[in-house]
Amino acid sequence: GSFGLRHIDSEKMMAVALYLAAGFVPQTPLAPAMRSRVISSSAPEMSLSSRRTVVNSALVSLGAVALAPLAASADVKEVPPSTNRMGGALDAYSDIQKGWSIYKPSTWNKFDANPGEYDAKWQDVVGFTEQLIVSSSPVSEGKTIDSLGTPEELGKKVSGLRKMDLKSAEAIKIGGVLTYIVELSGEGGSELLSFAVAKGKLWRVTAKAADSRWAKNKDMYRNIILSFQPRIL
Repeated sequence: GSFGLRHIDSEKMMAVALYLAAGFVPQTPLAPAMRSRVISSSAPEMSLSSRRTVVNSALVSLGAVALAPLAASADVKEVPPSTNRMGGALDAYSDIQKGWSIYKPSTWNKFDANPGEYDAKWQDVVGFTEQLIVSSSPVSEGKTIDSLGTPEELGKKVSGLRKMDLKSAEAIKIGGVLTYIVELSGEGGSELLSFAVAKGKLWRVTAKAADSRWAKNKDMYRNIILSFQPRIL
């Protein structure tokens, strides 16, 4: 199939691995197989190092890169959420029920939420080679994006799960929300992903496209990433 439709298993695997790292076991088809390797309901009583040891074991069993030690937060650039419509190519969209906002491509088809996989998905209507995906899941109280390491460490983990090359990784505060942005490239296409923890949830925004569209629309994908907010604007 096309590049935009190829990564269903790796999408779920990455979600499980990252939710585990943030202290949450998602209710997805992969979760039952993981539960024998992860922490029970007594997890909050375990030490941080013990929890990370168990998470590393689970990630390794999935063929992923083990978690690196926790990294300290650093001062990062702060920008307001983007409201650039890219000449009319983007429209503002808000999910009132779940409480988030984004600028999405104005002509792409929207798919309803698929619990455990994504909150919303858009796909281009011509080549079916471009996708925008927003997903979220609860995390344990007190968790932050730093729980996943530095941007570079997270980028390496995600690239390993995706079986793609890491092109860049950065931290930026978008509307006061610390966000990691990772760019990946692989056979046939590229992806730009953002990760943030806010309102007790791990939020992930993914923009992906085939090589034939990536170079032309990369600025639009980044603008979309910079427009996302885990609140209604």
